[in-house]
Amino acid sequence: MSTASTLTYEEVKAILSQWKASGTTPEQQDQFFDDATRDLQDPEKDKEYQANVEQVGVWANEVDAAFGRVMRSMEDMVQRYGSQFPELAGFRDDWNGYNARWVSHLALSRDVASEDVTILRRFDQIFLAMVENIVTDQDREDAIIELQSFIDEDHSDSDRMAKGFYALQADIQKFLDRFNKYVEDKGEELKQRAKELQVTINGLQSTISDLNWEIAAAIIALIGAALGATTILGLLLGVVAAEATLMLLVARRLDAELKLQQAQRDLAEVNATQKVLAYIKTEFVGLKPDINLICEKLGLFGDIWQGIRSDSIRFQTQLKKGLEPVSDARFKREIRLERAMCKPMQAGLEMYASVLENRPSRESKA
Repeated sequence: MSTASTLTYEEVKAILSQWKASGTTPEQQDQFFDDATRDLQDPEKDKEYQANVEQVGVWANEVDAAFGRVMRSMEDMVQRYGSQFPELAGFRDDWNGYNARWVSHLALSRDVASEDVTILRRFDQIFLAMVENIVTDQDREDAIIELQSFIDEDHSDSDRMAKGFYALQADIQKFLDRFNKYVEDKGEELKQRAKELQVTINGLQSTISDLNWEIAAAIIALIGAALGATTILGLLLGVVAAEATLMLLVARRLDAELKLQQAQRDLAEVNATQKVLAYIKTEFVGLKPDINLICEKLGLFGDIWQGIRSDSIRFQTQLKKGLEPVSDARFKREIRLERAMCKPMQAGLEMYASVLENRPSRESKA
């Protein structure tokens, strides 16, 4: 079993929720409670937990800057390549919509973080303190009533924020998949077009080569007609016929050369376009890990109220059984650990809200 000193706040909560089916002994669980409580009250460890939460704010700023970079890149791509790929304008508009949602959710996360600080402080200093200090049966009844009032509070912004970030994460993933498919499909079209153009170029080059020989032969025939004529009429007829053939061949060669030049230009454009598509795809692939990371971390904030509410219900259920659970050593250990977990989360969320409040504008990150 892992020791508390190696665990984060979220991992401590996960272990507590999984114990029922874990098969650990009561002694192991008691030891974990004691180790985790001591660890969470260690000033150095406390700073680590706070820094972990504050770091989410740093990540949020980094992803915020990444959103801005991608938005500018999309606009630039539309300006440069929109005539080649008109679908890019639609992808740009979709991204601008995601960006607007991101900004809205980020602002909400700052407000929720501030709200969670207040919730955690009240949970610790009022409700958990009240449970920890129960002595009489009346104390127990009072705690049950107060916990119910706390449980019934509406903190729907937390849930809305979490759902918003997870929905945005899912939509961006679909966007990336859709964009990748678009790039791949276009890439296949361009690859096929390049093959067709190369076949055309090869055929035109072969045609021009053949026409060169035919033109050379026509010139020889023209000379022969002039030298071999025995009468003026015969000379004229022979030269006219040879010139007509030569002019026809020259016209065909000129047409083939023009078509060859156009095919070569088309192939160069196709090759350049393929490079553009590869560049566009790389831009989005590089953003995906950041998006997944920040959405996952910020989603945890939305779970804080649900976790506190669940714990309140659990403690209230225990208190309804009478005074006996209050004097139980395990119950006391659990209350102490719960209180120890509140403090670093409060400080970390305050730092997170501060980081977002003071985050630089996108213009200064450009």
